[in-house]
Amino acid sequence: TLVDNDQFLPQNVGRHRLGFPHLLRNKAEALADELRNLMPGASVRALPVAVQVAYLGAVDLLIDATGEESISHWLAGKYAASTALLSVWIEGPGIAVRSLLRSANEGGCPRCLFEHNRQGRFRAVKGGTPQIYAGQGCEGLYVPFSATVSLQAAALGADAALAWANGKVEPALRTRLTDSSFELATPDGTVPAFEGCPACSL
Repeated sequence: TLVDNDQFLPQNVGRHRLGFPHLLRNKAEALADELRNLMPGASVRALPVAVQVAYLGAVDLLIDATGEESISHWLAGKYAASTALLSVWIEGPGIAVRSLLRSANEGGCPRCLFEHNRQGRFRAVKGGTPQIYAGQGCEGLYVPFSATVSLQAAALGADAALAWANGKVEPALRTRLTDSSFELATPDGTVPAFEGCPACSL
């Protein structure tokens, strides 16, 4: 099941599986068509709605590849107690890619990691992530990293999902540097639940 209420726009071309033939289509519907063409035997469902209103039904693994911190926190609050949740994102202005797997009701969720980071724990790089207030993320015409960073995030997410499918839930937190001028701060490992986390401890 693919969930996305957004359109595929020209600025998405360099960092998305879809190409020019799908411009101005809903991303979930266009990617579902692409997957059906590539794998005719696969069962693919598209939900062209916001994830907050999507009915997902029974889910074995929920993959959050939105890169939107607020959505990651919301998903943790709604699903972390009942299903495995894999979050994949690009750190700051493209200096690293990270993934976090929270098995159903075990370990830290994305909001737990956020709270740990605020206290200086489990950060991606030494010295902290540079703050860029214009164009950070994937939402605008300008993105402060190359398309290869998006590919590395997708590959890291695929590795984590395949490991989960094979019963390997550790390391739960994985980090890959994409900018060699930075030094890794946290080796791959476990993120404990943050006591009183407003998302997963509800």
